[in-house]
Amino acid sequence: MTKLQVFGYKNHEESYFEFCSGINCITGPNGSGKTNILDAVYYLGNARSFFNAIDQQVVKHGSPAFSVHGWFSGETDAEILIHFNPEKGKKTIKKNGKTYPRILDHIGLIQTVFITPYDISLVLEGSEERRRFLDFTLCQTNREYLEALAFYKKIQEQRNAYLKKCERTGIDEDILDSFDARLIPAAKKIHHCRMDFVKEFLPWFHEIHSYLSDKKDMVSLQYESELNDNDYANLLRQNREKDRILMRTGSGIHKDDLLFFANDFPLKKFGSQGQIKTYVIALKLAQYRYYVEKTGHIPILLLDDIFEKIDARRADKLMELVAQEKFGQILITDTHAGRVKDHLETVGGEKRYFEIGE
Repeated sequence: MTKLQVFGYKNHEESYFEFCSGINCITGPNGSGKTNILDAVYYLGNARSFFNAIDQQVVKHGSPAFSVHGWFSGETDAEILIHFNPEKGKKTIKKNGKTYPRILDHIGLIQTVFITPYDISLVLEGSEERRRFLDFTLCQTNREYLEALAFYKKIQEQRNAYLKKCERTGIDEDILDSFDARLIPAAKKIHHCRMDFVKEFLPWFHEIHSYLSDKKDMVSLQYESELNDNDYANLLRQNREKDRILMRTGSGIHKDDLLFFANDFPLKKFGSQGQIKTYVIALKLAQYRYYVEKTGHIPILLLDDIFEKIDARRADKLMELVAQEKFGQILITDTHAGRVKDHLETVGGEKRYFEIGE
Protein backbone atom coordinates (compact mmCIF):
# COMPACT_ATOMS: atom_id res chain seq x y z
CA MET A 1 0.00 0.00 0.00
CA THR A 2 1.55 3.29 -1.06
CA LYS A 3 -1.07 5.86 0.00
CA LEU A 4 -4.11 6.11 2.25
CA GLN A 5 -6.68 8.89 2.34
CA VAL A 6 -9.72 8.93 4.63
CA PHE A 7 -12.64 11.32 5.02
CA GLY A 8 -15.12 11.19 7.90
CA TYR A 9 -13.78 7.87 9.16
CA LYS A 10 -14.28 7.52 12.93
CA ASN A 11 -12.36 10.43 14.49
CA HIS A 12 -10.55 11.38 11.25
CA GLU A 13 -12.16 14.27 9.42
CA GLU A 14 -9.51 14.14 6.70
CA SER A 15 -6.18 12.32 6.86
CA TYR A 16 -3.57 11.38 4.30
CA PHE A 17 -0.54 9.09 4.57
CA GLU A 18 2.19 7.92 2.21
CA PHE A 19 3.59 4.60 3.42
CA CYS A 20 6.85 2.84 2.67
CA SER A 21 6.96 -0.80 1.63
CA GLY A 22 8.61 -1.83 4.92
CA ILE A 23 7.67 -0.86 8.46
CA ASN A 24 5.44 2.16 9.10
CA CYS A 25 5.18 3.32 12.71
CA ILE A 26 2.29 5.55 13.75
CA THR A 27 2.72 7.05 17.21
CA GLY A 28 0.66 9.42 19.32
CA PRO A 29 -1.32 9.64 22.55
CA ASN A 30 -4.32 7.46 23.33
CA GLY A 31 -7.44 8.75 21.57
CA SER A 32 -5.53 10.35 18.72
CA GLY A 33 -6.86 7.90 16.12
CA LYS A 34 -3.85 5.61 15.59
CA THR A 35 -5.91 2.43 15.66
CA ASN A 36 -8.46 3.97 13.30
CA ILE A 37 -5.77 4.36 10.65
CA LEU A 38 -5.05 0.64 10.80
CA ASP A 39 -8.77 -0.05 10.79
CA ALA A 40 -9.16 2.02 7.62
CA VAL A 41 -6.52 -0.16 5.92
CA TYR A 42 -8.39 -3.24 7.14
CA TYR A 43 -11.64 -1.75 5.76
CA LEU A 44 -10.07 -1.40 2.32
CA GLY A 45 -9.36 -5.11 2.24
CA ASN A 46 -12.54 -6.43 3.83
CA ALA A 47 -15.27 -3.84 3.18
CA ARG A 48 -15.98 -3.59 6.90
CA SER A 49 -14.39 -2.31 10.07
CA PHE A 50 -12.50 -4.74 12.29
CA PHE A 51 -14.26 -3.29 15.33
CA ASN A 52 -17.68 -2.15 14.08
CA ALA A 53 -19.89 -4.44 12.03
CA ILE A 54 -22.40 -1.59 11.53
CA ASP A 55 -21.18 0.97 9.00
CA GLN A 56 -23.24 3.78 10.54
CA GLN A 57 -21.05 3.51 13.64
CA VAL A 58 -17.93 4.15 11.58
CA VAL A 59 -19.02 7.57 10.27
CA LYS A 60 -17.42 10.46 12.14
CA HIS A 61 -19.94 12.34 14.27
CA GLY A 62 -21.22 15.26 12.23
CA SER A 63 -20.00 13.92 8.88
CA PRO A 64 -22.55 13.14 6.15
CA ALA A 65 -20.59 10.07 4.96
CA PHE A 66 -17.18 8.45 4.99
CA SER A 67 -14.75 7.34 2.34
CA VAL A 68 -11.57 5.29 2.47
CA HIS A 69 -9.19 5.57 -0.46
CA GLY A 70 -6.13 3.37 -0.90
CA TRP A 71 -3.46 2.99 -3.54
CA PHE A 72 -1.70 -0.37 -3.85
CA SER A 73 1.32 -1.36 -5.90
CA GLY A 74 3.16 -4.60 -6.63
CA GLU A 75 1.05 -7.77 -6.60
CA THR A 76 -2.26 -5.94 -6.11
CA ASP A 77 -1.56 -2.82 -8.20
CA ALA A 78 -4.96 -1.23 -7.73
CA GLU A 79 -6.70 1.89 -6.54
CA ILE A 80 -9.55 1.11 -4.14
CA LEU A 81 -12.22 3.58 -3.08
CA ILE A 82 -14.98 2.70 -0.60
CA HIS A 83 -17.74 5.19 0.10
CA PHE A 84 -20.63 4.87 2.53
CA ASN A 85 -23.58 7.24 2.84
CA PRO A 86 -25.68 6.46 5.95
CA GLU A 87 -28.62 8.55 4.74
CA LYS A 88 -28.94 6.38 1.64
CA GLY A 89 -27.76 3.27 3.47
CA LYS A 90 -25.53 2.52 0.50
CA LYS A 91 -21.92 1.37 0.29
CA THR A 92 -20.00 1.36 -2.98
CA ILE A 93 -16.60 -0.15 -3.69
CA LYS A 94 -14.60 0.86 -6.74
CA LYS A 95 -11.49 -0.79 -8.08
CA ASN A 96 -9.59 1.40 -10.54
CA GLY A 97 -12.69 3.57 -10.94
CA LYS A 98 -15.06 0.67 -11.69
CA THR A 99 -17.80 -0.26 -9.20
CA TYR A 100 -18.04 -3.88 -8.11
CA PRO A 101 -21.44 -5.43 -8.89
CA ARG A 102 -21.25 -7.27 -5.53
CA ILE A 103 -19.25 -6.49 -2.40
CA LEU A 104 -18.34 -10.20 -2.24
CA ASP A 105 -16.38 -9.78 -5.47
CA HIS A 106 -13.85 -7.58 -3.65
CA ILE A 107 -13.08 -10.03 -0.83
CA GLY A 108 -9.69 -11.69 -1.16
CA LEU A 109 -8.03 -9.01 -3.29
CA ILE A 110 -6.19 -7.39 -0.36
CA GLN A 111 -5.27 -9.59 2.59
CA THR A 112 -4.59 -8.07 5.98
CA VAL A 113 -3.68 -9.62 9.33
CA PHE A 114 -4.71 -7.41 12.24
CA ILE A 115 -3.20 -8.11 15.66
CA THR A 116 -4.84 -6.08 18.42
CA PRO A 117 -5.23 -6.24 22.22
CA TYR A 118 -8.86 -7.23 21.59
CA ASP A 119 -7.79 -10.56 20.04
CA ILE A 120 -8.10 -12.20 23.46
CA SER A 121 -11.83 -12.31 22.67
CA LEU A 122 -10.98 -15.25 20.40
CA VAL A 123 -10.27 -17.21 23.57
CA LEU A 124 -12.54 -15.60 26.14
CA GLU A 125 -15.75 -15.01 24.16
CA GLY A 126 -18.22 -17.48 22.64
CA SER A 127 -17.93 -19.72 19.61
CA GLU A 128 -19.11 -16.99 17.25
CA GLU A 129 -15.74 -15.23 17.57
CA ARG A 130 -13.82 -18.36 16.63
CA ARG A 131 -16.15 -19.17 13.72
CA ARG A 132 -15.58 -15.64 12.50
CA PHE A 133 -11.83 -16.28 12.54
CA LEU A 134 -12.34 -19.51 10.57
CA ASP A 135 -14.68 -17.92 8.05
CA PHE A 136 -12.63 -14.77 7.61
CA THR A 137 -9.45 -16.71 6.90
CA LEU A 138 -11.06 -19.12 4.46
CA CYS A 139 -13.07 -16.45 2.64
CA GLN A 140 -9.83 -14.61 1.85
CA THR A 141 -8.34 -17.62 0.09
CA ASN A 142 -11.20 -19.77 -1.19
CA ARG A 143 -13.86 -18.31 -3.48
CA GLU A 144 -15.96 -21.50 -3.39
CA TYR A 145 -16.03 -21.33 0.41
CA LEU A 146 -17.07 -17.67 0.32
CA GLU A 147 -19.95 -18.42 -2.04
CA ALA A 148 -21.03 -21.52 -0.08
CA LEU A 149 -21.01 -19.63 3.22
CA ALA A 150 -23.04 -16.74 1.80
CA PHE A 151 -25.54 -19.21 0.33
CA TYR A 152 -25.79 -21.21 3.58
CA LYS A 153 -26.48 -18.07 5.63
CA LYS A 154 -29.14 -16.94 3.15
CA ILE A 155 -30.99 -20.28 3.18
CA GLN A 156 -30.66 -20.61 6.96
CA GLU A 157 -32.25 -17.18 7.41
CA GLN A 158 -35.08 -18.14 5.05
CA ARG A 159 -35.61 -21.43 6.88
CA ASN A 160 -35.68 -19.64 10.24
CA ALA A 161 -38.18 -17.11 8.92
CA TYR A 162 -40.39 -19.95 7.68
CA LEU A 163 -40.22 -21.72 11.06
CA LYS A 164 -41.38 -18.53 12.78
CA LYS A 165 -44.21 -18.21 10.32
CA CYS A 166 -45.24 -21.83 11.01
CA GLU A 167 -46.23 -20.89 14.55
CA ARG A 168 -49.37 -19.43 12.96
CA THR A 169 -49.84 -21.55 9.85
CA GLY A 170 -48.39 -24.96 10.68
CA ILE A 171 -45.49 -26.72 8.97
CA ASP A 172 -45.53 -27.85 5.38
CA GLU A 173 -43.00 -30.71 5.38
CA ASP A 174 -42.36 -30.35 1.64
CA ILE A 175 -41.30 -26.73 2.08
CA LEU A 176 -38.91 -27.63 4.89
CA ASP A 177 -37.55 -30.44 2.70
CA SER A 178 -36.79 -27.89 -0.02
CA PHE A 179 -34.86 -25.69 2.43
CA ASP A 180 -32.93 -28.70 3.72
CA ALA A 181 -32.07 -29.87 0.22
CA ARG A 182 -30.28 -26.56 -0.36
CA LEU A 183 -28.69 -26.29 3.09
CA ILE A 184 -27.11 -29.75 3.12
CA PRO A 185 -24.63 -29.49 0.19
CA ALA A 186 -23.51 -26.02 1.29
CA ALA A 187 -22.98 -27.23 4.87
CA LYS A 188 -20.98 -30.24 3.69
CA LYS A 189 -18.76 -28.01 1.53
CA ILE A 190 -18.13 -25.63 4.43
CA HIS A 191 -17.43 -28.47 6.85
CA HIS A 192 -14.98 -30.10 4.46
CA CYS A 193 -13.09 -26.82 3.92
CA ARG A 194 -12.88 -26.17 7.65
CA MET A 195 -11.52 -29.66 8.30
CA ASP A 196 -8.84 -29.19 5.64
CA PHE A 197 -7.99 -25.74 6.97
CA VAL A 198 -7.29 -26.98 10.51
CA LYS A 199 -5.03 -29.75 9.18
CA GLU A 200 -3.00 -27.29 7.10
CA PHE A 201 -3.00 -24.53 9.70
CA LEU A 202 -1.81 -26.55 12.72
CA PRO A 203 1.85 -27.07 11.72
CA TRP A 204 2.39 -23.34 11.13
CA PHE A 205 0.63 -22.48 14.37
CA HIS A 206 2.74 -24.97 16.35
CA GLU A 207 5.97 -23.71 14.80
CA ILE A 208 5.25 -20.04 15.47
CA HIS A 209 3.92 -20.60 18.99
CA SER A 210 6.95 -22.69 19.86
CA TYR A 211 9.22 -19.84 18.80
CA LEU A 212 7.29 -17.11 20.63
CA SER A 213 6.98 -19.12 23.86
CA ASP A 214 10.49 -20.60 23.85
CA LYS A 215 8.82 -24.04 23.73
CA LYS A 216 7.40 -23.57 27.23
CA ASP A 217 3.86 -24.71 26.41
CA MET A 218 2.38 -27.50 24.32
CA VAL A 219 -0.61 -26.06 22.48
CA SER A 220 -3.29 -27.48 20.23
CA LEU A 221 -6.62 -26.63 18.67
CA GLN A 222 -9.50 -28.85 17.66
CA TYR A 223 -12.33 -28.33 15.23
CA GLU A 224 -15.67 -29.15 16.86
CA SER A 225 -18.66 -29.74 14.62
CA GLU A 226 -21.84 -31.80 14.72
CA LEU A 227 -20.96 -32.88 11.20
CA ASN A 228 -17.73 -34.53 12.36
CA ASP A 229 -19.68 -37.64 13.40
CA ASN A 230 -23.15 -37.11 11.92
CA ASP A 231 -24.82 -36.86 8.55
CA TYR A 232 -26.37 -33.41 8.25
CA ALA A 233 -29.51 -34.67 6.53
CA ASN A 234 -30.15 -37.01 9.49
CA LEU A 235 -29.51 -34.20 11.98
CA LEU A 236 -32.04 -31.93 10.30
CA ARG A 237 -34.67 -34.67 10.27
CA GLN A 238 -34.04 -35.65 13.90
CA ASN A 239 -34.23 -32.04 15.09
CA ARG A 240 -37.19 -30.92 12.98
CA GLU A 241 -39.69 -30.93 15.86
CA LYS A 242 -37.25 -29.10 18.11
CA ASP A 243 -36.62 -26.55 15.36
CA ARG A 244 -40.38 -26.01 15.05
CA ILE A 245 -40.74 -25.35 18.79
CA LEU A 246 -37.71 -23.04 18.98
CA MET A 247 -38.50 -21.48 15.58
CA ARG A 248 -34.89 -21.65 14.39
CA THR A 249 -32.43 -24.08 12.85
CA GLY A 250 -30.68 -25.64 15.82
CA SER A 251 -28.09 -27.82 14.11
CA GLY A 252 -25.51 -27.13 11.46
CA ILE A 253 -22.14 -25.57 10.74
CA HIS A 254 -23.34 -22.29 12.31
CA LYS A 255 -22.77 -24.03 15.66
CA ASP A 256 -19.15 -25.09 14.96
CA ASP A 257 -16.30 -24.10 17.24
CA LEU A 258 -12.52 -24.16 17.59
CA LEU A 259 -11.32 -25.51 20.92
CA PHE A 260 -8.05 -24.08 22.23
CA PHE A 261 -5.74 -26.02 24.57
CA ALA A 262 -2.47 -25.37 26.37
CA ASN A 263 -0.71 -28.31 28.00
CA ASP A 264 -3.87 -30.41 27.41
CA PHE A 265 -6.07 -28.01 29.42
CA PRO A 266 -8.73 -25.64 27.99
CA LEU A 267 -7.01 -22.30 27.46
CA LYS A 268 -10.10 -20.29 28.38
CA LYS A 269 -10.38 -21.85 31.84
CA PHE A 270 -6.77 -22.45 32.81
CA GLY A 271 -4.59 -20.20 30.64
CA SER A 272 -2.70 -17.28 32.16
CA GLN A 273 -2.86 -13.83 30.57
CA GLY A 274 0.57 -14.35 29.08
CA GLN A 275 -0.36 -17.74 27.65
CA ILE A 276 -3.55 -16.35 26.09
CA LYS A 277 -1.74 -13.39 24.51
CA THR A 278 1.00 -15.60 23.09
CA TYR A 279 -1.60 -18.06 21.78
CA VAL A 280 -3.60 -15.43 19.88
CA ILE A 281 -0.51 -13.74 18.44
CA ALA A 282 0.62 -17.15 17.18
CA LEU A 283 -2.86 -17.71 15.69
CA LYS A 284 -2.68 -14.44 13.78
CA LEU A 285 0.88 -14.99 12.54
CA ALA A 286 -0.08 -18.50 11.43
CA GLN A 287 -3.00 -16.89 9.60
CA TYR A 288 -0.45 -14.67 7.86
CA ARG A 289 1.60 -17.72 6.86
CA TYR A 290 -1.55 -19.48 5.63
CA TYR A 291 -2.36 -16.55 3.31
CA VAL A 292 1.14 -16.55 1.87
CA GLU A 293 1.12 -20.31 1.25
CA LYS A 294 -2.38 -20.41 -0.26
CA THR A 295 -2.27 -17.28 -2.44
CA GLY A 296 1.41 -16.51 -3.00
CA HIS A 297 0.67 -12.91 -2.01
CA ILE A 298 2.15 -11.05 0.96
CA PRO A 299 -0.53 -9.66 3.33
CA ILE A 300 -0.32 -6.34 5.13
CA LEU A 301 0.49 -6.89 8.81
CA LEU A 302 -1.29 -4.49 11.18
CA LEU A 303 0.07 -4.37 14.76
CA ASP A 304 -2.00 -2.24 17.12
CA ASP A 305 -0.44 -1.14 20.44
CA ILE A 306 1.45 -4.41 20.47
CA PHE A 307 4.29 -3.12 22.67
CA GLU A 308 1.86 -1.62 25.16
CA LYS A 309 -0.08 -4.81 25.80
CA ILE A 310 2.55 -7.57 25.86
CA ASP A 311 5.67 -7.87 27.98
CA ALA A 312 9.08 -6.89 26.64
CA ARG A 313 10.26 -10.49 26.15
CA ARG A 314 7.30 -11.41 23.94
CA ALA A 315 7.63 -8.13 22.06
CA ASP A 316 11.28 -8.83 21.37
CA LYS A 317 10.47 -12.38 20.21
CA LEU A 318 7.82 -10.99 17.89
CA MET A 319 10.29 -8.51 16.39
CA GLU A 320 12.92 -11.24 16.03
CA LEU A 321 10.38 -13.26 14.08
CA VAL A 322 9.53 -10.28 11.88
CA ALA A 323 13.26 -9.75 11.25
CA GLN A 324 13.87 -13.40 10.32
CA GLU A 325 10.77 -14.13 8.24
CA LYS A 326 9.81 -12.62 4.92
CA PHE A 327 7.19 -10.12 6.03
CA GLY A 328 5.97 -7.48 3.66
CA GLN A 329 4.49 -4.15 4.62
CA ILE A 330 3.85 -3.62 8.32
CA LEU A 331 1.90 -0.86 10.09
CA ILE A 332 2.54 -0.49 13.82
CA THR A 333 0.91 1.85 16.33
CA ASP A 334 2.32 2.82 19.71
CA THR A 335 1.96 5.59 22.27
CA HIS A 336 5.74 6.07 22.61
CA ALA A 337 7.91 6.84 19.58
CA GLY A 338 11.09 6.01 21.50
CA ARG A 339 9.87 2.60 22.58
CA VAL A 340 8.88 1.48 19.11
CA LYS A 341 12.25 2.61 17.73
CA ASP A 342 14.05 0.60 20.41
CA HIS A 343 12.10 -2.55 19.53
CA LEU A 344 12.80 -2.08 15.82
CA GLU A 345 16.55 -1.59 16.14
CA THR A 346 17.29 -5.18 15.12
CA VAL A 347 14.82 -5.21 12.24
CA GLY A 348 16.25 -4.32 8.87
CA GLY A 349 14.56 -2.78 5.86
CA GLU A 350 12.92 0.54 5.17
CA LYS A 351 11.11 2.33 8.01
CA ARG A 352 8.92 5.39 8.14
CA TYR A 353 7.62 7.17 11.26
CA PHE A 354 4.43 9.18 11.62
CA GLU A 355 3.37 11.11 14.71
CA ILE A 356 -0.22 12.27 15.12
CA GLY A 357 -1.70 14.53 17.78
CA GLU A 358 -4.94 14.43 19.73
